[in-house]
Amino acid sequence: MNVVDAYNTSVAEMEARKWNPYLGISIRNRYFTPEAILEFTKWGVAHAHTRFALLVVDILQRINNEVLDRANTDKAIEKAFRQSDPILESCHKAVDALPPEQRDKVVIVEWTDLVDDGYAWNRALVFEYFESCREFREYITGSVSRNLGGIVDRLKNGDLETLCQYVLYEIPEFLCGFMFQGTHYNLCAYPGSITYLTRDLVQQEFFQPVLSKLRTYGPVAHAEMYVDA
Repeated sequence: MNVVDAYNTSVAEMEARKWNPYLGISIRNRYFTPEAILEFTKWGVAHAHTRFALLVVDILQRINNEVLDRANTDKAIEKAFRQSDPILESCHKAVDALPPEQRDKVVIVEWTDLVDDGYAWNRALVFEYFESCREFREYITGSVSRNLGGIVDRLKNGDLETLCQYVLYEIPEFLCGFMFQGTHYNLCAYPGSITYLTRDLVQQEFFQPVLSKLRTYGPVAHAEMYVDA
């Protein structure tokens, strides 16, 4: 794997198995081929302190479906789960491709699996702050707009704020990791830059009131990495 950026960690720490890494899999990201998921899984097992998680971000896709497909909530959710089925299949195949003695070191997690009291508290905190803090709201809407590119010009009133919910749901996970079956998954490995939601965001003065109130499970880190060509 090619690590191109790291936040709050180093390649040496990852090789020393200091962290429990996880791969957050965005449903619409075409990078997540079965081959890429397998390579990340093999890397995760080799670098996990205890376990490695494949986090399938399934239900959040309904937000994109509601706006970009003009679907009602029920149809958007139904489509999100249909879209996640091939990803889940690739995850299971990746685990099955491992040597038998390594398979217990991998867990497949869907988004609702990480929702506990700590996450719920942090999520409410972030959403409330989005409504009350103009600087935070402008920071998030500006970041989402840049990621959308030309799609922004086709959005209707309120669409951008709705799409921002996807990011708002993810912020507690990015900043705190998540607990699952007694293990804190605390190193987010991702094939793309998420610095605007990690090191950049936590340095913003306007975000300090949120940081001081987050319920955390321990240190977290992030690594931008890609499958070797």
